[in-house]
Amino acid sequence: MNANSIANTALSALQNAQAGINLTSQNVNGQAVAGYTRRKLDIATEQVMGNGAPLLGSGVSVNGFSREWSALLQQQRVTQAGTTAFNGTVADGLASLDRQAADATLALDKPVNDFFTSLATLARKPNDAAAISALRTQGGVLLNAAQQYQDGISAVQRNARGALSTSVEQLNNIASELAVINRDIVTSQGSGGAGPAPAELDRRDALLLQAGGLVGGDLGLNADGQAYVFVGGQPLVNGGTAATLKITQQDPSGKAPIALSMQFGTPGQTAPPVGVALASDALAGTMGGQLKLASDPFLVLQPNGHPDPSLAPMTDLMSAAAGQPAKPGASLLMEALSALGAFRAMKAPTDADRVALDKSLQALAAQANSTDAHTSAGAMQSTLLGGWRAFVGNLGSAVNEHKSAQAASAAVETRLNADFQSQSGVNLDEEAANLMRYQQSYAAASKLLQASGTLLDQLLAVVGR
Repeated sequence: MNANSIANTALSALQNAQAGINLTSQNVNGQAVAGYTRRKLDIATEQVMGNGAPLLGSGVSVNGFSREWSALLQQQRVTQAGTTAFNGTVADGLASLDRQAADATLALDKPVNDFFTSLATLARKPNDAAAISALRTQGGVLLNAAQQYQDGISAVQRNARGALSTSVEQLNNIASELAVINRDIVTSQGSGGAGPAPAELDRRDALLLQAGGLVGGDLGLNADGQAYVFVGGQPLVNGGTAATLKITQQDPSGKAPIALSMQFGTPGQTAPPVGVALASDALAGTMGGQLKLASDPFLVLQPNGHPDPSLAPMTDLMSAAAGQPAKPGASLLMEALSALGAFRAMKAPTDADRVALDKSLQALAAQANSTDAHTSAGAMQSTLLGGWRAFVGNLGSAVNEHKSAQAASAAVETRLNADFQSQSGVNLDEEAANLMRYQQSYAAASKLLQASGTLLDQLLAVVGR
C-alpha cells in the first residue's frame, strides 16, 4: 500500500465519519418532529487501484442517506387508524345521551306510571273536570320528559353535522397537499433524479395517516411512491389530481337527510365540475362516524342496522312531544298524546282546541277499561315502558359495542405504532452510541491521515537529499 492509497482511505473514512456525525445530529433534532423517520447512511465499498492490477487499498463512500421505513407497517397503521376513529367517534357522540339515560331522575318510568294513574281516575270519572285537568298535566309531564331525549338526540345530530363539516374541509386540504407531493415525486424521479426528499416523504406518510383516521377506506401508496385515496370507490387523490368532497344538505335546520358527493374538475373551466353522490355508508374513520350520527342518531340504536319494533313507542312518544301528528293507523294512546303535544305547541289555543283535546283524552280513558289484551290500560302502559326500556338498552348496547371495538382496535394500533417506532423512530440511546462510534472513527481517520502526511514528508525529505 503506497502513501497515496493510505491518504485516500483515511480521507474517505474521515468524510464518512463526518457524514455520520451530521446524520446523527439530524436524527436527534428530528426526534421532536411529528412524523419524522430515522435516517441511515447509504454506504458503498470502494476499491483504490494503482497503475496496474494489484489492489492497493479499499474504503467506503457515502452515497447519501435513506429512511428506515416499513411500507407494510405504514399501511397497517393507516388502515387501523380508520377503524379506531370510527368506533371512537360514534361512542363519544352518544356519550352525552347515554349519561342522560343513566340519570335516574330523567327516567320515564315515573312519568309513565303517573300518567296512567291519572288515566285510571278519569276512567272512573269520565266527565270530571278535575280528572281531565290532572290527566292533561300528567300528559304534559310525560311529554316534557320525552322531549328531553328528543333534544338530546337533536344535539348529537347537530354536533355531528358541525364536526363533519370541519372534517370535510380538513380532508380536502389533505387531498390537495397529497396531490402536490405526488407531482413532486414524479418530477424528482424524472430524468434520473435522486427522488423526493425524505422530509417530503415523511410529510406524505403523516398526511396519509391523518386521512386514514378521517375517512378510512381504500388509501395507500402506489409502486412509485405516490399516494392515493379512494372514498366510496371514487378517487379523492389520484396521481397529481385531487377531487373535492362536498356535503349535500338542502335544509340548514338539520331536518333534511345529509349526504356527501365527490366533485371532479376545476371551477372556472369551460366544462363544469362533475359531482358523484356517495353512499351513506361509503365512509369509515372519524367522518364515517360523524356521517352516521349526522344522518340519524337513531339508526345507531338499531341492532345490526335492522329496524327494532320495540323502539317505535319511544320514537312515537318523542314525535308527540314535538307536536307532530300521529302516524296513520296509530293507537288511540298515541293519537291522544299527539293531540296533547300539538295543543301544547299552539301559541294561542282556542276553546274549541281544548274541547277537542279533552274528547281525545276521554276516549282514551274509555278504552282504558277495555279487557282486550292489546288495548287495555295495562297493555298501553307496558307498551310505553317497553319502548323506554328498549331505548335505554339499545343505547347502552350501542355505546358499549363501539367502546369495546374502539379499545380492541386501539390496542392493535398501539402495537403497530410501537413496531413502527422501533424500526423507524429515533432512539436517543442508539443515536448516542452511534455518535460515539462516529467520533472514534473520525479521530482514527484523522490520526491515519496525519500519519500519512508524516510519511509523505519523510519520503520527500529522502528524495530531496
